Amino acid sequence: MLASPEALPICRRYWYKKIIRSITILAMSFQNACYHILAPASEAHEYKKISALFDLLLIGLIIVNIAAMMLETVPGIPALWQHELHVIEVVSVLIFTVEYFLRLYSSASAPHRPSGEQATSWQKRWAYIKSPIALVDLMAILPFYLSVFVAFDLRILRIFRVMRILKIGRYSRSIQTLATVLRNESHSLIAAISVLLVFTVIAATCIYYIERTAQPDVFSSIPASLWWALVTLTTVGYGDIVPITTLGKVFGGLITIMGICFYALPAGILSSSYTAQMQLKRDRFKDTVRSALDDGKLSDHDLRHLEHVRALLDLDEEEAKLIVRLLQHHHKNLDK
Repeated sequence: MLASPEALPICRRYWYKKIIRSITILAMSFQNACYHILAPASEAHEYKKISALFDLLLIGLIIVNIAAMMLETVPGIPALWQHELHVIEVVSVLIFTVEYFLRLYSSASAPHRPSGEQATSWQKRWAYIKSPIALVDLMAILPFYLSVFVAFDLRILRIFRVMRILKIGRYSRSIQTLATVLRNESHSLIAAISVLLVFTVIAATCIYYIERTAQPDVFSSIPASLWWALVTLTTVGYGDIVPITTLGKVFGGLITIMGICFYALPAGILSSSYTAQMQLKRDRFKDTVRSALDDGKLSDHDLRHLEHVRALLDLDEEEAKLIVRLLQHHHKNLDK
């Protein structure tokens, strides 16, 4: 006589649930491992050595790609090394493709936002797809697959291929800091560039009416005069277009002097903001050191944590040591 389903042991009745649970745990572990390995080693909390090795391999692959792309433009080399260069391209695209989809899959393991807002796995993946670095990853591989179905100009493909060098930005704190500066100062930069464009048009218009009688072929129109205005305001002065009248030379000298002042605006905005960002990083590191010194000394755990913070903030090692020594000395004086 067969036993009823209710009489079967619970472990036998729910064996498929255990299998599903085991598969889910394995998938989550794989997802978490991919997230930390693919993340820059300075940001990975697990698998740091593997992550550092992967960073080096990927950076090396990007450099090889850029070198291969440059060699393809050298006369004679494509004919001799066409097969090798094509193999490098195909293998690189395959690796970049696997990397992109693994990053997309593992982005669900990303920590929640600092605001504490909870996000589902698919919301995190969508946030990754929209991020600038993910768009760079996509543009690094998309033209290759499009070229299989659509006839592309090779020059356009090379332009997109050179964008692969932007993938290094994921591993460069300096590039990330510069991107932060550009984002923070975008309104000021747009205002400064708008002033420069207006002044360039004014300079081109004035030089056109001053020089058009003496050089009708050179200063044939205001759009043609824009080139002179641009190279003069930027103080480049190629010399291919120059005023020959006395008034034109005087006006050109004034434009050159004013160009030094006007074109220094964006550089000043960027340099001051970059300095402010670096000072903000130093202040954050100082706050971390002060917190670690609350108990009066730095333990091995504190030192490892400080080193991790230093790497995240991209501070110079000697500068970080000096900050720690100064704050330790200050803390001892307060205790006295």
